[in-house]
Amino acid sequence: MIPTPSFAMASTAPAPSSKAARRDADRARKRAERRALRDAGAPDPRQLDAAIVDALRDALRPPRGQGSVRRHVDIHDVLRGAATALRGRSHGGVSLRREAIHRVLADRLAPRQD
Repeated sequence: MIPTPSFAMASTAPAPSSKAARRDADRARKRAERRALRDAGAPDPRQLDAAIVDALRDALRPPRGQGSVRRHVDIHDVLRGAATALRGRSHGGVSLRREAIHRVLADRLAPRQD
């Protein structure tokens, strides 16, 4: 017969100290990621998503009097609109750089499959 541990010993939840340590490590990692984006002149993910959504909305909006929404949009219009919306903005006081904007847009819309 195999002895089974008591329920007090077989807790599946991690100890509070390890949860707190993991949470602190995650916060530090995210802080470092945001700092790296800022230093590179790239937009933060919220800025990027907002620019993409605004550009998509603008591309879907038809000319006046021609229906409620366009059926087809050109992806170049969406990308151009998002990049244009991000130009001249800053991330944490650092101006966004064109190359960084294009790289982050490409990574967001077509992530690499490593």
